[in-house]
Parts: sequence; structure tokens; C-alpha cells
Amino acid sequence: MKKQIVRTIIFILTFCIYFSACKQESRLAGNLKFDNITLKESQHLFDDASKPEAKMEIVFSFIKESSDEKMKDSINHILQKLVFGEKYVTQDPQQAMKLFADNYFSTYHKDLEPMYREESTNMGEKPNEAWYSYEYETETKVEYYNKHLLTYRFYMQEFTGGAHPVYFTYFQNIDLRTLKQIELNDLLIGEYDDELTEMLIAQLMEDVGASTKEELEEYGYGTTADIIPTENFKLTPGGISFLYNIYEIAPYVIGPVEIDLSFKQLDPILNTEYMIVKELRN
Repeated sequence: MKKQIVRTIIFILTFCIYFSACKQESRLAGNLKFDNITLKESQHLFDDASKPEAKMEIVFSFIKESSDEKMKDSINHILQKLVFGEKYVTQDPQQAMKLFADNYFSTYHKDLEPMYREESTNMGEKPNEAWYSYEYETETKVEYYNKHLLTYRFYMQEFTGGAHPVYFTYFQNIDLRTLKQIELNDLLIGEYDDELTEMLIAQLMEDVGASTKEELEEYGYGTTADIIPTENFKLTPGGISFLYNIYEIAPYVIGPVEIDLSFKQLDPILNTEYMIVKELRN
């Protein structure tokens, strides 16, 4: 009798664990499993170790497995287009990364070797190596994945011999029902531009401690371009985070500017019927 009770308890516990796991998986459209591949390579001009070099480092996150092959391929194409460009969309991730790197180094040799040779000949001395030393770095990651939303982060930093490197971060928010990038027009309703602009400025003023728009400009914000809504945003369970990269609304020294607006703040213009919004708010 006791053995029968124990077996019954074990069965119930096993069933509950299995049911719980299945329920969790059903919350994740496509049951996506992610992986990443890396590349770290450098090449010297003229293949001469005494000459300047170009360095490249890439970490690329992609979908390795999915219960929906069409979803996996479609999303990987979107991610590869974002990170490597249009012409590398149809290759598998490993090949796309290799072809991208090959093209980068080929261009480096083609463009800089004639310049280096000419400068060496005309000046009769070794050129300034800093102007011929290039660096390219990319890092990607899955920021958020739940139900029908996948948010992907792409960071890129590049140095091409100038005064300082440039760096950018871009987000892709993908609707896993349509397999398309989510845009502000999906999330917001009506003629929202002016109202959203005021929300962004008001929140930025609060973030930096400015009491007027004029004071905000004195701090450097809105001096390189007007502060207007950007499609470079990430969706979170709490709202929308808008990201402005260097130079977009402020000088290089200020760096990237991130403005977070909660769903409560956005409520007057929020498309509450859009499924992704419903899922995030719940």
C-alpha cells in the first residue's frame, strides 16, 4: 500500500514538472535556442609584421534551433543583414561572418597599401602608423525573448586611423508572428510625433536635471540635431527605451543617450490592441 502511494506521488510530481515545462515552452514562440560564433583575426599591410595592421573581433549571436525552421531562417536572415549587410543574408551564419571578414581585410589592403607606399616614397620616412592601424569590433546578444517578441542588440565599434573610434548600438525588435521588425507605427496610434517628442524631451530634462529646454541645450543635448522620435529602440516589459547614438542629438563627449518611457507615460498614444504590447503589459 505504501509503495503504491509513493508511486502515485512520484507520478503526480513528474506530471506537474512536465506540464510546467510544456507550459513555459508554449510561452516562447518557436522555442528558439540561441548560440554564438566568434572571429578574431588581424592582418598587416603587405603581410609584413613590421607594418601597421587591421584587427577584427566579432561575436555573432544567432538562432541555432527552433521548432519552426521557417522562423529560424527568416530571423537569422534579419540578424545577418543587420550585422553583416544585405549581400550576406542567404549564407549560413559561419560563412556569412567569414565572407564579411574577408571583404573587410581585402578592402583594407586595397585602399591603404598604395597610400602607405606613396607616402613612404614621397616623404622618405616611415608613415605615421596610427593612421594606418584599423580596428573593427562587433558584439551581439539577445536582449529579451518571451512569447512573440525577440529583442536583439548589435554593438559596433570601428577605428580607421582618426582622432578616436566611432561606436554605435542598434536594436531589432522582431514580431515572431509576422517575422518582421517592429516599428513605432505598430506600437503607437494617431499623429503621435509631436506628443512623443514632448515626452522624450521632458524625460531627458528630468534625467539630466535641466529645468528648461534652453538649459538642456546648454548641457549639449539637441545641439547636433533636433531631439525627435527614433526607430532605434528596445521594448521591455516596462516600456520603450529610445537610444540615440553619438552625434545624433549630442556631441561625441556626451556619448550615447538613452531615454526610457514607461507604458504608463505612453498610454495616451499607445496601441493597446497590438499583441506585443498586450503581452508586455501582462
